Amino acid sequence: MNYLLHCTPDENEEKQILDGLWKYNDHFAPVNIQPLRVTVNDVSGNIKGGIIARTWWGGLDIQYLWVAAEYQKNGVGRELMLMAEGEAIKRDCHFSYVDTFSFQARGFYIKLGYSEYGSLDGFYLKFSRHYLMKPLR
Repeated sequence: MNYLLHCTPDENEEKQILDGLWKYNDHFAPVNIQPLRVTVNDVSGNIKGGIIARTWWGGLDIQYLWVAAEYQKNGVGRELMLMAEGEAIKRDCHFSYVDTFSFQARGFYIKLGYSEYGSLDGFYLKFSRHYLMKPLR
């Protein structure tokens, strides 16, 4: 066996690792991971916000949410989340989960009905990471 430490991304190796994990998990319940992406564009077609997520095993896994500064605080993020949650419900998801740093959007998610189930301090020795979830049904 050769153990190798890598410091550069390799999509092929990452795919092999994930495929191996999903194959193992499939022994317990079928793994059907589906990508989900919601975007908002300005009149010129430039992306001004979006969500990158996936659904699997009844959960909506919000991986990334971004809204351009000039579109924040006017409902854009809320609309993106509602669209993602609506699609997740169509995919038979019964909960959604997300994590966010203390300087990001914890309050935003709480206003949308998410509740915190854990946190982890010590990022950059001054930030906390908050883990939140919301029932969808």
